[in-house]
Amino acid sequence: MECVIIGGGAAGMQAALGFRRQWPEKSVTLIDTEKEIGYYRTLLPQFMNRSMPENKLFFWQNSNDKQLKVISGVTVESVEPENKTIRLNNNKKVHYQRLIVASGGRPIVPPVCMTGAGKGVFPIRSLPAARTARDWLPNHPQIVIIGGGLVGVKTAAHLAGINVSVTLIEKEQQLLPQALSADAAQLVEAHLRQKRIRLLLGSTVEDIQFDQGAVSAVLASGEWLPCRTLLVAAGSVPEVGFLQDSNLLQEGRLEVSTSLQTKDANIFAAGDAVTIVDDNSFTPWTWPQAVVQGKLAAANLYAPVPSSLDCLSRVNCMNLDGLSLAVLGVPVAGVQRSVYSKPEDGVFRELFHADGRIVGGALIGDISKAGRLHWMMNSGKPAATDFAHLVEPRIDIFSKISESCAKHSRRAAFLLPQGV
Repeated sequence: MECVIIGGGAAGMQAALGFRRQWPEKSVTLIDTEKEIGYYRTLLPQFMNRSMPENKLFFWQNSNDKQLKVISGVTVESVEPENKTIRLNNNKKVHYQRLIVASGGRPIVPPVCMTGAGKGVFPIRSLPAARTARDWLPNHPQIVIIGGGLVGVKTAAHLAGINVSVTLIEKEQQLLPQALSADAAQLVEAHLRQKRIRLLLGSTVEDIQFDQGAVSAVLASGEWLPCRTLLVAAGSVPEVGFLQDSNLLQEGRLEVSTSLQTKDANIFAAGDAVTIVDDNSFTPWTWPQAVVQGKLAAANLYAPVPSSLDCLSRVNCMNLDGLSLAVLGVPVAGVQRSVYSKPEDGVFRELFHADGRIVGGALIGDISKAGRLHWMMNSGKPAATDFAHLVEPRIDIFSKISESCAKHSRRAAFLLPQGV
């Protein structure tokens, strides 16, 4: 086989489709543990609350392309670069000329959630788990969610309703601690409280109680909370255990260059599985990054001179059931900050900047011009206007910015899909 891709998530599917466009004369085989691939993980909360039909989750359906083969429902046990072989858990081997590792991540499950085997506990990561949770929820409406990151916050926002109770537990003192400043997080927290979601910040689940084989309560902050559905959104870690004996890992990390090439010239990697090493180490694990990296890995497989990734930011965008949120870059300490705040309108916008350049920020409630601001940050070009004006949601601000910014703003906008 010419090209093999491990993983059918955003990075893997985009790599497969990109490879077929880039190299139409070559074949590609995609391997994934799930039986169904090519769906938006970011839309699983809407699917669980029944506002999103299942068929709308999929961005790819199996085609008649004979040069694209899918092996699903199997697990990769090991990769042997010395003989270009992949071993599967069904005792079969797959050979490759070029390989893309896009195995993604596996959910972090706190030890307390594994102490008793019971019904009603669901990691939020896959479509099969979301299906089971979707069927379980109507008769078990007392919901507790562990984890106040992007997945946990979005799940809480979309599951909240008249006939359910939702409690969101986050170990840090604010929601979205890896994405927003404390000030920005306050607007998100207020939005969730308005939806009657109980927030337990600076708290963890200490114990779980089961009744007749199903979860019935959790202990947090010294209080037993009624819980019939426990959703785990505590984050994820790279799924790279099958590479343990491949000599591709560095201290347990799958490191790649900015061209997404591993230490083996025939193997590239993309998405949540990788750590990108340049002057520093980057782990920009977001859906937009996975899409871009998957396409780039495919384009570089047979390229004489591989191209480098030109965006290392963790830009992300979502709608929290009525509150729009765009993360341009994580909070940066020791730099200047410009803020536009209108809490009465549910708007908070902030930019972190140094030496006239944007280095991070977030837009909440009003995400206008997010694409242009992201392009400015990613380009590293100094702003041609005052940041106090730049952070305001005003269209005319961008007439003062260079034509280059306006030219590339549409290109940047694709990184910020609405409603995801």
